[in-house]
Parts: sequence; C-alpha cells; structure tokens
Amino acid sequence: GYGVYTDDVAISGEAFGVVVRSPHPAASIRGIDLSRAVGIDGLNGIVTGSDLKEEGIGPIPFMSTVEAPDGGKPRCQALPVLAIDEVRYVGQPVAFVVAKTRNLARDIAENIEVEYVEREHVIDLSRAVDDTVKVDGVTDNVVAEYHLGDPARCDAGMMEAAHTVSLNVVNNRVMPNPIEPRTAIGLYDETVEQWTLFCGNQGPHLTRDILADDVFGVDTDRIRICVKRIGGGFGSKITPSIEDVLVLYAARRFSVPVRWRADRSESFLSDYHARDHRAQITLGFDENFRITAMRIEDLGNLGAYPSPFGIPIATSTGNRIVNGVYDIPVVDLRVKMVLTNTVPTAPYRGAGRPEVVHRLECALEHAAAEFGVDAAELRRRNFIRPVSIPYTVPSGLIYDSGNFPRMLEQALKMSDWDGFAVRKAASYARGLIRGRGLACHIDSTSGITPSETVEVIVDVNGRCEFRSGTQEMGQGLHHTYVTIAAAALGLPQESIDVVQGDTSLVKSGVGSYGSRSLYVGGSALAMAAEALIEHVQRLGAELLEVTDDEEEVRYVKGTVMTADRSRQVSLGAIAASQDSRLITVEAKAEAPFCFPNGCYVCEVDIDSATGQVSIDRFTAVDDVGRVFNPMIVHGQVHGGLAQGIGQALLEHVQYDIDSGQLITGSLLDYALPRASDVPSFDALLDESEPAVTNPLGVKGAGESGAVGGPPAVVSAIADALPGCSIKDLEMPVTAEKVWELLGS
Repeated sequence: GYGVYTDDVAISGEAFGVVVRSPHPAASIRGIDLSRAVGIDGLNGIVTGSDLKEEGIGPIPFMSTVEAPDGGKPRCQALPVLAIDEVRYVGQPVAFVVAKTRNLARDIAENIEVEYVEREHVIDLSRAVDDTVKVDGVTDNVVAEYHLGDPARCDAGMMEAAHTVSLNVVNNRVMPNPIEPRTAIGLYDETVEQWTLFCGNQGPHLTRDILADDVFGVDTDRIRICVKRIGGGFGSKITPSIEDVLVLYAARRFSVPVRWRADRSESFLSDYHARDHRAQITLGFDENFRITAMRIEDLGNLGAYPSPFGIPIATSTGNRIVNGVYDIPVVDLRVKMVLTNTVPTAPYRGAGRPEVVHRLECALEHAAAEFGVDAAELRRRNFIRPVSIPYTVPSGLIYDSGNFPRMLEQALKMSDWDGFAVRKAASYARGLIRGRGLACHIDSTSGITPSETVEVIVDVNGRCEFRSGTQEMGQGLHHTYVTIAAAALGLPQESIDVVQGDTSLVKSGVGSYGSRSLYVGGSALAMAAEALIEHVQRLGAELLEVTDDEEEVRYVKGTVMTADRSRQVSLGAIAASQDSRLITVEAKAEAPFCFPNGCYVCEVDIDSATGQVSIDRFTAVDDVGRVFNPMIVHGQVHGGLAQGIGQALLEHVQYDIDSGQLITGSLLDYALPRASDVPSFDALLDESEPAVTNPLGVKGAGESGAVGGPPAVVSAIADALPGCSIKDLEMPVTAEKVWELLGS
C-alpha cells in the first residue's frame, strides 16, 4: 500500500489533458472547429496537429532492419502525434484538450467538432494484402518483407522428403492490460528550458532519446524521464507514447503541469496491440521422421502505422529462433508486414517468439497425428543434441547452452505421461473428455544493445547506491539487485540502495524488456560491486599507509584491513577522505543473447455439453540458467503461463469488419483469464545448463510461459476432441468454438 505509481505523484497547480479520438477507421479531415470550446472558463488550451506541425514537433519514429518489397526503406509513415489531414484507425488522436479539471476537459472535448469524410477501410489481414483499399491511400499495404534462409535448398529438401505436412496457423491479436493504465505527467521549467516527464516506462533512456532526437529536436539533457512504480508493462511501455508527447508539449505551451491518464476503455483504443499473424508452415520429413526442410509464409499486421518496435518484433526479432529447439537443416522464411486500419502492434510478452514457437509446435503436433507417431517421440528425433551445442541457428545466433532432450524427459516424468490413460478414463467416467498436449519452447533474451552500465556511489555513512538503467516494473528486480549487491559486498541489505528510472541520476541504460534485466543488468551490478572492492582496497591501502608490496590489504564486510587486522578503515571513512566525500565506481557488462528454454505438458478436461475447457494439470520444466531467487522466478513463470493460457483460450482483440469499430473495447468484451481459468502449476526450474554468455550464468525467465504456454494448451484440446485436428483450432479456442466442433 506504500508504493508510489505515476498517478500518485502529487503536482500542485496542475491541469488535466483529454484526447479527442477518431470515431472512424479511415477518413479525411476537412476541418476542426474549436469555436464552441475556446471560450469556456477553465480551459488552458487546445492542441491540434497543425499546432505541432508549425512548431516542428515530429512523429514517433519506427525502427526497421528490413526493406520494402522492391528494396529501400519500408514504405510507411511514422506514427503522427495528432492527425492533421486523415485518420487511419478508430481511436487515433486528433486533438488534446487541457483544462483545470479532468471532467471539464472532457466536457470541452465534446464541444470540438471535427468534419470527417469517411473513406473505405480494411481490417482483415489477409484481405489487406490483395485489397484495392490502401491504408495510406497511395502505396501497397505490404510495406516491408523479411527473408531468411535458402529457398533453393529448401526446395531440394522438400523434394527429398518422404513425408510433408502443411498447416495454416493464426496467432490472434491481443493487448497487454497492465494493472496500472498508462499515465503521463508533463512539466516544463522555463528557467532552465527543461522538461520532466513522469510516466510508467520500461526504457527511460530510450524514451528520452526518442523524444529529444526525433520528436522535439532538442538535446537529450533537455528532457528528464522519471519512472515510479509501473504496475506492469509487458512491452507496451518500452517506448514513448503519443500522450507522453502531448503532456510535454502542452506543459510548455500553456505554462502549467499537465496530467493525462487513460481509463480502461481508452486503453483498448490507445495502447499498442500485439501478435496478429497468419502463417502457413510446411515441414518435410525423411523416412525416419527427421525434419529435412521448413518453409514459412507469414503475414504480420502492423496496424495503421508501425510502432517503434513493430517491424523488428514481427520479423527479425521473433525469427531469431525460427527453428525452435530442433535441428532443421534448411529454412525458407518470408514475412510480409501489412498495414490495416487498426491500432498499431508492438512488443508483448515474448515479442515475436510466441508466434514462432506456436506455429512450429502446432505443425509438429499435426505431423505426429498425421504420421501416427507419439508427439514426444517425434520431438526426440529432431532435437538439437547437447553434443551439437554451441549450435548456430539459421538467423546466425548461437545457442550457447541447453539440453533440450533433458527438458522433455523431465516434463514427461513430472507429468506422469505414461499414466495419462488412467486419468482419461476417470474423466470419461465423470462425463468429461480429456486430452493432453506438449510444447517445447525456447526464447532469445534481447535488447537494442547487449550492454548495461552500473554506477555505484558510497557516502560517508557507508551507504552504497547502485544506479542502473534497467527498470523495475513489478518483477522483483529491485529486490534481486539489492540481494546480489549485499552478498557481493558482505553488507546488510538495509545499507544498499538501488536507483532506477531517473535519467537525471542514471547516466545511461537500455531498459528492461526481453528478459534481459538480470543477465546483463545484474551482471553489470555484480561487476560494479567487484570494481568497488578493488577500488576501495587501493584507497584503503593509501589511508592505512601500506607501502610494503608484500603486505596485503583486503576488503571484508564494509571494511578494508591489513592482513593481520591490526589496522582497518571503513567504507564511510574512505568516502570521507575523498575530495567529493564520495566513492564512485562504475562497470559495464556486455552479454550476447541467452536462450531460456523448456518443455510444457498440459492436460485438459472438456465438458461435451458446453464445450467448456478446464486445465486440470499443467507441468512446466524451464531451463532459466542459474536461479538467484526461486520465488521470484516461479512467479515470472506463473505470470507468463497465465498470459499464455489467456491467449490460448480467451483473449482476442476483435474489430467489426464492416464498420471498423473495436468490438472488444472493455473488460466486459475482452476476456482476461480469472483465477478459475488458471490451474496450480507444477513447475521445475532446471539449473543444470547455466548460460556461458554472462558471468551470472542466468538466462531470463519472464517470457517463457507466454512462449510455450499457448501451443501446449491448444495441442491438449486437439488431442481431446474426437475427429478433430489441431488445424481446426484457431486461438482463442473458446467454449463456443469447442462446442461447435463437438457438434459438427
């Protein structure tokens, strides 16, 4: 109850912002009439897109490592802060009203009249590829393509195959739904010409750099980002949002602090969505059911504009592990990035890897059913063997560690795979249909750059402050860092402070996403502790006047002492001896990708009368490398599984095809999993294969459940339904869909 979230930050004399949003999926804007709004008492002002354009405020840029179909940069516009001439999705911001109270701002917003001329729109991903309706009115809806592999060799591998299977796989559109909706507070100090932005953000330095360099066109020291508790991010809070720009701009223009907060319904219209892929995957097998080749044709929905990370997530980031945990000799992958009149898509827990693993695991389940081969045995025959690691995957990354057969065997044993027939008979006796499924998963922990720097400062009281550019967002990172630092320095945890989320104090940072925080940020913190010990030993030797090279000093629990312990000096005393009365040291860690992996087994019971699916047993075996805090890591696994189960069974962002309206615009329509939808997980953390790419040996644990959970659940449902194949199941596999399949 003592946590301070963004909306808990008290700002005196503040005003409140409300966004005017488009009610149309596609329309031209002929004019914006403010006459009924500008004279209302209590109004600070109204911002339009023309205002931003006149002052040189830029759009939110996007990143891309892929090209347009005919070469060159992707043919799409960056995300505008406020629409000027056109709108491209329901909910797109058109104007920003700032007033003394939130309710007043809402009332004033209703008096703004926008003249729209509706245009044709396209919502469906497949239709957008061939439709004459162009989202931007000029170019093709396919704005970028990504290629990986060797088409000619893949053709040869398919020709040599004794068996082939092909499967169309849909990865449904979802949205993050963090506990705390997005909130932003903008302040402007005219005396120093500096902005301060309070917001929930996973990458404060990245957000600062984008806002300064690309949006406002100022030096980075002109913008300070302050992050309190985030209340969950899951990828949607990595980069700056439109509303971040608006509160900063309005704070300077109207000389007043400006606060904006989304309510839950507004979040559905304004938060980035995620996933939304349609892929065809074909696998070739030899006579022993070893994979000879894999071909994938994938469509990825960008929405109306690319979000900052939208293109990389759906192309190169996700397909870093295109082969999963399997030894696939040749791959041919083509991903088309497509514009539609929908909310832009962006990272969401797993960030591209759930789509990749789901389509591959579903294809293997389909192959096992088609060939009459046990699903576990089919995987055994295709695993990358431990003797082959380090293993170079088609994307060029190197799996540095892992024992994938071990993960499978442990999961089978823990789940009592061989005892399934008894449980199935017991379910049948209760009038239920039982099925089981498994999925082997792998993730690639990530970041724009594989490095973090940690600065440690010791004051005259001996308190140690570690400053890190990674970001606590509810995953226990702060506590873990304190634990590591206290253990390394031999100090009580109460004497350790960890500072994050303030770009005026923390020099640099990449941020927290992609399960990168501990493996690179934690490594930097541990290295900083080691650097501090080395540094204070040198300083302590000078203070103790140790001049004999043979006489040693050593650091022990906050004190530097001679070998015979006859002379000693504390950390605080060493700090007091410095001109600055501080000891300052920093360390930088560089660590390439890590690859957490594992195997999940799911068993479901289905009520044949209603189609209701209940997950009765879920066994999770995860190789997350070295585990520092088992309770936190288990929590990460459980949280990821809850989100994976939610996508498999319940969650789906849906638009009406004809009107373009969002029909899952609240939690009454968008079904998040409840406690009754999630089982008690039987989870094992395997530490037998620590990562060799970082000094801590950790791999990351935050995304695995969302990566491997959906295919395990869907496979179990397919196994349960008589006469049904996994090719008949499109996520979310709702009770209604199951009921229809049972009756067909």
